[in-house]
Amino acid sequence: MSQAKKSLEAMPGAPPSYLKKKTMIKDRVGEVRSTSYVLPTTGHVYGKACQRDGEGAGEVLTMWVAATPSQPKESQRSFVKTNKKALLEGCITAEAQRVYAQDHPNIRFKQVSGKKAESVSVPYQGPFGIGTSGKDESIRPLIEVDYTSFNQDGADYPDLSRLSKKGRLPPPKATIASMGHDVRQRPVEEPKEPWVMRKFQNVKATQ
Repeated sequence: MSQAKKSLEAMPGAPPSYLKKKTMIKDRVGEVRSTSYVLPTTGHVYGKACQRDGEGAGEVLTMWVAATPSQPKESQRSFVKTNKKALLEGCITAEAQRVYAQDHPNIRFKQVSGKKAESVSVPYQGPFGIGTSGKDESIRPLIEVDYTSFNQDGADYPDLSRLSKKGRLPPPKATIASMGHDVRQRPVEEPKEPWVMRKFQNVKATQ
């Protein structure tokens, strides 16, 4: 038995013998439950250390560091345009076109201008939307919940009689057979006199 206990304690992750079982620890009122793990000593700081930068939020807000602008984009070389010009110059063979392309390396696509496209003018300057009709209501009744009824506060369940769900059929109507079986529709019977034997009918009851 002692060897099995020692082998259990030697297992990785197993609690030592002086700790209690986790499933047997009871709750305590106003305090945390006893631990079932070996916790660090008092003063231990949990979590991962955060290595902060030397530049804080104050330096970022007070100093404006401008970004380095990118270089302007250069248009690419157009071989289709080069071959067309070579044909116009009389370069029919492939060798003549290759020599012409080497002698004219600056035939490129059309440079894209950096002009901003003009915005389309709006035909109507506003105001947009439907105009408010009637008298302007104050926001005070809305904040003070004057439009809310609290008549159903004492009910256990909310009133869902007016709630309609899509796809649900309406409740069935009553039929003649169902109304005949309804005990609420039956007339109230008059109470009958209790049955008494004939020889005791003239006997008066005594209290």
